[in-house]
Amino acid sequence: MKTISIEKALKGKYIFIDVRTPKEFEECTIPESINVPLFSNEERAVIGTIYKQVSKDDAIKKGLDIVSKKISKLVGGISKYKDKKLVVFCWRGGMRSKSFTGLLEGMGYDTKQLEGGHKAYRKHILERFENYKLKPKIILLSGLTGTGKTDILNEFLNSLDLEGLAQHRGSVLGPVGLKPRSQKMFDALIFKRLEELKDEKYIVVEGEARKIGKVQIPEFFFKAMKKGIQVKIICDFNDRVKRLVDEYSGHKKELLEKIPYLKKTVGNDKKLKLWINMLKEDKFEELAEILLKEYYDPLYSHTVDNIEYDYVIELDYVKKLEEIMG
Repeated sequence: MKTISIEKALKGKYIFIDVRTPKEFEECTIPESINVPLFSNEERAVIGTIYKQVSKDDAIKKGLDIVSKKISKLVGGISKYKDKKLVVFCWRGGMRSKSFTGLLEGMGYDTKQLEGGHKAYRKHILERFENYKLKPKIILLSGLTGTGKTDILNEFLNSLDLEGLAQHRGSVLGPVGLKPRSQKMFDALIFKRLEELKDEKYIVVEGEARKIGKVQIPEFFFKAMKKGIQVKIICDFNDRVKRLVDEYSGHKKELLEKIPYLKKTVGNDKKLKLWINMLKEDKFEELAEILLKEYYDPLYSHTVDNIEYDYVIELDYVKKLEEIMG
């Protein structure tokens, strides 16, 4: 059976097959991998219990029994990749990936087992982050909440959307309508995107605190952001209100759950009750205006105003940023 190191696998044109459980896959994987779980979350738990309480051999027998009954389904799930080069991995390059790699090899697939599994991939990323040589210059977009910085990022092919990768907007209401990612997955996505942009002259990024929700921006990249070209985005207040309404109004239930958590900053129960009632009455525009004036702007204006900007842009954002990039 053929194996391959993570360094070689990432440089080649391979399709990664993650045979871990859906839960493991959701927590973290190699970006763009295909999940072909040998075991369901529940099956994996049963095997783990047998391993701990009975024996390793009995756990292996149980695993083989489970997999043998769904081989056709498992292979059928990747049959469309029969003419592609595949790399199969599990957590540590153990029995799950070894057995499935062997099975596919026997069926004529061009496949290799990833040495060390996902654990080796994670180690590779952290080691690269320790000594990452970032060549492109950062163009950092700052501005108050609702100024459309993410919209601007989406206009550029050489942008890196940190909030998009984290699936969190950075504030208490940041996860509303999103499913925040783990630190491991966040790191993996940043690494992949930086490798895609390594030959660019500039990378356009939105200004963030080091933490976005529960994840942290890698130290080397955060330092590069601070040393980048600082650009302030100014937007009409009414446009900011509209943007918040568009972004949040479809998530009323989540907002009702999250608004009470603003108390730590707002410190006023009557105000919070008023906001909750406005939300219940679908007064989204009025609530957005109040949140900007009484929560977001007081919270972030000090940070935004204390930056020494190289450029301040009020209109024609894309055109003026293109001019900055030459």
